Amino acid sequence: MAEILTPYDTGQRAEPALWQRSRAEVLQVMRHGEAEDIGNVDFDDDEGTTVATVHVSRDPDGGHTVHVIPHTDTIRLDLHTER
Repeated sequence: MAEILTPYDTGQRAEPALWQRSRAEVLQVMRHGEAEDIGNVDFDDDEGTTVATVHVSRDPDGGHTVHVIPHTDTIRLDLHTER
């Protein structure tokens, strides 16, 4: 039987990897690390290379900002705004 490949396996989608995988790890970073590291998600290609790091923060006016840190020169942003 042939192995069924996921979109992560084929490179169709970048695979998300949380920087902290548990509440305990988040608390550890809050106590001893950089607050900017909390909530970051790396998106890795099928070779394990990080393509981008993303996090969302709340704005003082109650809105939100999505932060995208590219790790490649060939990244594009497609904003979906339909509700």
